[in-house]
Amino acid sequence: MDAALKALAGLVERITPWLVEVGSWILGGMIAVNLVVIAALITVGPVDVAVRIAVTAFACALPLDVAGIVLLRLIKDVGDIRIDDLALKAFQKARFPHIEVYFPPASARRSLARRSARIALGYAVVLVTLAIMLTLIGIAASLWHMAAWIAEVFLATVAASALLMVVAAAHAMPPETAAEQALKRGPRDPRVEKGEPA
Repeated sequence: MDAALKALAGLVERITPWLVEVGSWILGGMIAVNLVVIAALITVGPVDVAVRIAVTAFACALPLDVAGIVLLRLIKDVGDIRIDDLALKAFQKARFPHIEVYFPPASARRSLARRSARIALGYAVVLVTLAIMLTLIGIAASLWHMAAWIAEVFLATVAASALLMVVAAAHAMPPETAAEQALKRGPRDPRVEKGEPA
């Protein structure tokens, strides 16, 4: 299990730039949707519960969107410019006494930076998830204001889209090899294969 966690951490580290890019794109799109719909709903006024729920959900999603995009940007920028190295050099240039004590050794800085990026990415995933949920609630409530069946069709379409994405990802996976199937079955006991009791 330890090897699997290390491999997963390595994979996340390698795809972090892609995750940051996709996350920024998603959050930017949600900010635009939230602002456009809030602007339209504010002109309607609090005419019914659906409008109030929609405005509340969008208003709560906006700070999460902004926080998520800032966090993703920090992950990218801190990794690109190596802020620890720059800060250490700046303090050394200013002849700050014993500044090396306040910074980890150079050998540990890179692993600490990777750890920080993983932690920040975890928080960003939570922010993106909450923002998506609130945005979906806001859109559904906005559509509910028009007619309940429109909101129900929207939510059904969202669920169907998510299911189709999972199915497409599952079908895109390569088929199991014979070696993988044998590994999953586990070690064979020759006595069992011959019909003898184990």
